[in-house]
Amino acid sequence: MAAKKLSTVSLADLVKRVPKNQMKQFEKFRDKTLEYHRRVNQLPAKLPFIDWDYYRSNVRQEYVNMVSQFQCDYEELDCTFDMRHELNDLSKYYEELEKLTEKVKEEVRQYIEESNSRIQSYEAELKRLRSLVPYEEMTMEQFVTEREDLAEYIPRQGKALFWPHDPSEQRVGPASPDFDKNLTKNVKGKGEVKT
Repeated sequence: MAAKKLSTVSLADLVKRVPKNQMKQFEKFRDKTLEYHRRVNQLPAKLPFIDWDYYRSNVRQEYVNMVSQFQCDYEELDCTFDMRHELNDLSKYYEELEKLTEKVKEEVRQYIEESNSRIQSYEAELKRLRSLVPYEEMTMEQFVTEREDLAEYIPRQGKALFWPHDPSEQRVGPASPDFDKNLTKNVKGKGEVKT
């Protein structure tokens, strides 16, 4: 994939996209940008000319090679700045961005599917709850029959819930079989029934 060319965006176009709650941050960004442009525009278009022959003639003989190296580096400096976009391969960043974009799109698609399935289950639960007899009109037996998931939260306090009060009728209760063992005691002659 070829490297994408950079394009300029004017601050006037950017300000149209900035939300109202982020205007202060945008103004700071704009001020820094304008300050940077002002400082860069003060610099000359080309690097200043240096008389390398003068330096070669005025340094000791062992430093002449150093001046030649400085001259090469100085001439490459301007050329390097002009060619910086060709020298740097920016395509790897765009590839990473595209991979990240695909990953985020997949996560969003998965989240939407999970949300839709949750919505369907919630709608089914709402439909079931609307079909129930209102709680104010229910008896305790109807409530435990209709809402078996909540039956274990009814405070039984060791007493039987349903008539007739014998163990075979006490079918609905907590999920833990040891729950009633801790609460009930079979005391003969007192009329309590062990469930």
